[in-house]
Amino acid sequence: MNVLQGWVVALSLSLPLAAEADSRLQAVMQRLQAGETITLATIGGSITTGYAAQPPREQGWAALLARALGPRVKLVNAGVSGTDSAAAVQRLQAQVLAAEPDLVITEFGVNDEWLDPAVRGSSYEALLRRLLTASKPPAVVVLALTQQGNQPRAAPDLQLGLAAHYGLTALDFGRWMQARVDAGQDRWAALYDEPVHPNGTGHQRIAQALAETLRAAASASTAAAGPLPAPRFGRAHEFTRLFTGESLQPYGQHGFTRGGPVHPEWPGQQPGWQTTADDAEASFLAWGSEVAVFHAESHDFRNLEARVDDGPWVTLRGDVPERRGYLGWHYTVVGRDLEPGIHLLHVRVKHDAWAGSGRPASLLAVMQAGLFPKDARPSAFERRPLTDTPAGLVAVDDPQLRWVGRIGPASAGERLLSWSGSELRARFTGRELSLRFASRHWGTAHYAVEVDGQHQVLSVPGQASGEWRWRAPLADGTHELRLIKRTEAGMAEGLFLGLRLAPDARLLAPPPARRLRLMFYGDSITAGACLGDPGEDQYDDLFFHDGTRAYGAQTAARLGADYVGIAVSGIGITATWGEQLMPQVWNRLAPRLDAPVVADDRAPDVIVVNLGQNDHGFPASKGRRMAADFGMRYLAFVRELRTRYPQARLVLMIGGMTAWRDEPALPKALQDAVATLRAEGDTRVWSLTLQAFAWAHPRLDVHTRMADELTGFLQQEVLR
Repeated sequence: MNVLQGWVVALSLSLPLAAEADSRLQAVMQRLQAGETITLATIGGSITTGYAAQPPREQGWAALLARALGPRVKLVNAGVSGTDSAAAVQRLQAQVLAAEPDLVITEFGVNDEWLDPAVRGSSYEALLRRLLTASKPPAVVVLALTQQGNQPRAAPDLQLGLAAHYGLTALDFGRWMQARVDAGQDRWAALYDEPVHPNGTGHQRIAQALAETLRAAASASTAAAGPLPAPRFGRAHEFTRLFTGESLQPYGQHGFTRGGPVHPEWPGQQPGWQTTADDAEASFLAWGSEVAVFHAESHDFRNLEARVDDGPWVTLRGDVPERRGYLGWHYTVVGRDLEPGIHLLHVRVKHDAWAGSGRPASLLAVMQAGLFPKDARPSAFERRPLTDTPAGLVAVDDPQLRWVGRIGPASAGERLLSWSGSELRARFTGRELSLRFASRHWGTAHYAVEVDGQHQVLSVPGQASGEWRWRAPLADGTHELRLIKRTEAGMAEGLFLGLRLAPDARLLAPPPARRLRLMFYGDSITAGACLGDPGEDQYDDLFFHDGTRAYGAQTAARLGADYVGIAVSGIGITATWGEQLMPQVWNRLAPRLDAPVVADDRAPDVIVVNLGQNDHGFPASKGRRMAADFGMRYLAFVRELRTRYPQARLVLMIGGMTAWRDEPALPKALQDAVATLRAEGDTRVWSLTLQAFAWAHPRLDVHTRMADELTGFLQQEVLR
């Protein structure tokens, strides 16, 4: 093969598989040829920074390419050593898109080989999709690099496949170079002084191949850009959140201090958290369906370990002997396939051979993906129309179903699910499951559905009906189902119409009843309003509001108890942001005056009342004081509870927000009520003021601390 033939082969490996150049790229190159100025942005790892060229930023492939294309090219080099495409999507907006580039070249073929294989497809595809859907979409070229000798190729081949999927121009440099080697025109050894990073000659070859690729695209035939195709690896990494510097704040920690190495090539990078203590630990709020920690690794660091919620501990490998003399960086996934909402990330020093060594351990950032907006949120369920086909149907009044909470009686083939925390428990065989609902309200009702410990969210739009089928086939054997209403009663009501199993499946005896029953009366705090909101408090998207993870439900779970939640946002004893007061709806099947009064229900063992926030907050918003007769009316409400549930233990509680701090009359009214009842001989009543609070609605971290306090109080004082 002669030199000309080699270049023809090389260029054929550079253009899209459809043999038509990207029309955006052609337009950019034609503008450049016409004398216009264009902005070229490059994003990648250390090879993009120019590592191993001397000096790197002036003699790396990005700078060489910009000069080769002419003086009208303005270069924005967003290379950051040691980063992969998972970190790239976190920095894309600030470091690339903010410059409004005309052309972007991506380079992650080498570093993505070290990225978790379960991540690299989603993260790299999201990088392309975010570029192509930017407010000013640039032309995008995929530079697929390999290490010396054109191996390994898992990441480059994946990236080339995605380039073809999106109709983008790509340069497979490994094949380009191998063609030159096979033609006797070049040697791999001339391009590398070590296996990973090309030397100065290697950077020249990359720039040469890219320049020829771009110039060829200017005159190639093109097809009009069509709509963005469906993603191959999901969309989680299109929706990211980065906590670093001042935004990386633990809600609880001991043993960690601000500090540790920062990435010198990451603009504006601030220190994270570091420690030399063996027992150091920290907890952070996190959001999304994937949570990862970005941390340094070297030969003299300690290992950390982390987990999300109650998931398994994952090692954050800081001790990497092969990094001797060189500081590296790693994206370690701690939790994946999570509910795309709020989570608790726990980090601690790993107890291993380096205990007591005084070595540092550090983390720099928490990187989150999969915080989907409403219109892009994935679902594990497929909605189908309601049918009367009898195969596999289980009626709502089947005695093998176990119901927990204040739930409407079975009538006309349906049960009313209004109060958050309302729960269905069942056991069954078979590989299929569908849940049948009809909404009787304008709001979307969100349900937590748990099958064999696998948690999903099912959303039933307002004024809708249907059968929601679990998409993935279940395993063979016996399964356990929990269906729990997340959305508070005033925001959405649903009618449960039964469930459908596989035709050959059987409904089995339900899980055993729990021995303890806790009932909570409260407002938005108890309802879990805004518990998972990623920004300010809001009521537009109730997906992030979750009564199943509020402090009361957490407390019941820790005690192995049934949970019954009677809670309404804005409600109080003497004042309300809504239409009803708690004394008007406390004993009804829904928080409305036309809802039936509960005729009979299983008596609770413990009743917790957490009311008063709105009795202070609503009048305060109008410049008024709390009602002077609050204490009297509060006591009257507690007497009604005592009359209905004479054997229950009563805990009169205030906490979670700031009313008890702003208005001392609130905790005093609770204490006075307890004193009055005890003076009358009622010894089964207590008061409690929780110290955990938030200035706005509490998020999951505050709810967890509230549950810590309440659980301890119940165990030590009430349930002895």
